[in-house]
Amino acid sequence: MKLRARSLALTLTLALGAIACGGDPVADETEKIVEDAEQERSGEAATEFDDGDSAPADDDIASISNDNEEANWTVLVYVMGDNDLEPFAVGDIFEMAEAGSNEHLNIVSLIDRHPGYSDDEVGPLGNFEGTQLIHVGKDEVLQSVDLGEVNTGSADELAEFVTAGIRQFPANRYALIIWDHGAGWPGMGPDETDGEDILTLPEISEGIAAGLDATGVDRLDLIGFDACLMGTFEVAHAMRDLADVMVASEELEPGHGWDFSSLEILRSGDDVTATELATTIVDTYEAHAKDFGTAFDITLSAVDLTKLGELDAALRELGDVMEFADSALLAALGSARQDSLAFGDSPDPSLATNAVDLGVLMTELSENNISVRPEADAVLGALETVVIHEISGIATSKATGLSVYFPPSSDYFDGDYFDLGEVPGWSKVLNSYFDGGSRLASTGTVAFDEEIGIEYFFDDSGINVFGTVIEGGSNSIVSAEILYGVIDDSDGSIIFIGEEPADYTSFGDGSGEVYGFYDLTALTLSDGIDTDYAYLDMEFDEESGFLFFDVPLWYVPPEEFDTDDPYHDLVLALTLDAEGNIVSEVYYEYTADGMIGELSADPDGLIFPIVLNEYPDGTAEWLTLSEVGLYADLPNLIYDLEPLESGLEIYVELVITDYAGNVSAQGGVVALP
Repeated sequence: MKLRARSLALTLTLALGAIACGGDPVADETEKIVEDAEQERSGEAATEFDDGDSAPADDDIASISNDNEEANWTVLVYVMGDNDLEPFAVGDIFEMAEAGSNEHLNIVSLIDRHPGYSDDEVGPLGNFEGTQLIHVGKDEVLQSVDLGEVNTGSADELAEFVTAGIRQFPANRYALIIWDHGAGWPGMGPDETDGEDILTLPEISEGIAAGLDATGVDRLDLIGFDACLMGTFEVAHAMRDLADVMVASEELEPGHGWDFSSLEILRSGDDVTATELATTIVDTYEAHAKDFGTAFDITLSAVDLTKLGELDAALRELGDVMEFADSALLAALGSARQDSLAFGDSPDPSLATNAVDLGVLMTELSENNISVRPEADAVLGALETVVIHEISGIATSKATGLSVYFPPSSDYFDGDYFDLGEVPGWSKVLNSYFDGGSRLASTGTVAFDEEIGIEYFFDDSGINVFGTVIEGGSNSIVSAEILYGVIDDSDGSIIFIGEEPADYTSFGDGSGEVYGFYDLTALTLSDGIDTDYAYLDMEFDEESGFLFFDVPLWYVPPEEFDTDDPYHDLVLALTLDAEGNIVSEVYYEYTADGMIGELSADPDGLIFPIVLNEYPDGTAEWLTLSEVGLYADLPNLIYDLEPLESGLEIYVELVITDYAGNVSAQGGVVALP
């Protein structure tokens, strides 16, 4: 029986004859990797992945032994799988076993599982619960230690793993890979069994530093983050004294993550450098994503942390200039942010990670304001030196290897950022931008010319909407959007069902014009039983011709139907080609701690599309239009763009925002021809 949820009546009447955008969507990647892992375990891999000459299990992490004293590499993999990513964690253990330890290579993994997400078996260890320390051989478990339940969100546990891994498996070079949901500078996690604990970025640094200090090792050769959004300048800065090379993704990662069979490059005994290993990890991740059909919006980069000081210095110079920025420069920076490639974005700004590509940001800033061009170009030059190697997909082709935290205004700034301490240069840039926004907020605000009002006309493609900005108001604009929906007659609320970027033009007197276009369609999701309307945040890339849809949703697992707050925040990320065919489809879940990762949904759970409801007093909240939801059988959900019926009255609104976060909106009700 489906859960009854908060509901809001939708007054849209839609025409028949939908324009299908995904009637046969691509297979869900979550199911694919689990199926592949199950096939491996039920076939040859299940018999080959045996216990070898493994030592008896023990509850002491240091009891694992090693006779190989001359290995070139020890790779430590810290798998924080005590959450909904657990099925992927099991699959990655099998990938590690495809490479396997030998006389030249030690692969040692700590894997923490959750009992509620899969029944998958790991060779002779079976369907274990809790945490195992595994010395991974070639298709076998060489040794294992049953650690019971471990809080992998603890810096102490990370430190103990690093300490034991290095002491018990000495080598010429060391790599540490941390695996889980990620959110960039806020950290990684959670460990669900242990109170949803996460590893904050300071805790990651503390844990690694403590492990290195205990073993007398100066620094790791490679630090990797197989997680979403960890490819940030802030993370790199935190790792600068702990490792030579960092591998991480700016963007969200699909659940399959990295291809750990790539560690096979270390089995030969050749003198493989950290840079060579990092490059291999990056390239095999790209090949892996292509195999799974998830390569359209991926990123992964290898960063030379030994050269990060050059980037630090360049950002400090930029920060010094921004400290004295005038309104024109602040507006240029805000516009550059708006035009930059964003990662972990969401139609709900309270969920957005506010990570933007550093290289794109500096390129846009250099083009927008000549006064800061030398400093912006210096950052670009340093970035090119720091980023050794990077890959990206069609949707992320402009990515340059590192992102930075840049909220659109101080209203969305997360105070926990101060826990990082000073982030050289960049902290000063942010402070200057927000201080300038505060001054602007006290002296004036951007506004439409109410006397002219909103203007519109229809053509064969949809509705064209125009608004005029008052004299002097356009100089501080950093973004413009068009929103559309209907009026709820019961209380006068506006039920917004979508948004798209709009264009704005500034004139010499500081006035301006805003132009938006809407094609008069509405997005629906269906499980074959019920059909619900969904909110659509759409962007179009002119270079590739691809459409990018972000669709906010709620997910309710079956075991939470009767809880007080069962709703989990999701974003469905869809990529469509020029013909309207879905070429990429991934559901990403936002945890309560802000971590993000691909959703592993129970088909008996429920998906609720949501819309933005704005009340007459100006407040707004996300609500579901559905009373019953859709079954969370993700591969079989159907997405349609349905044309609105002739004669229907819709509400169309243009919205402009300045660098202080001030917003002006102008809209009206129009009847469709």
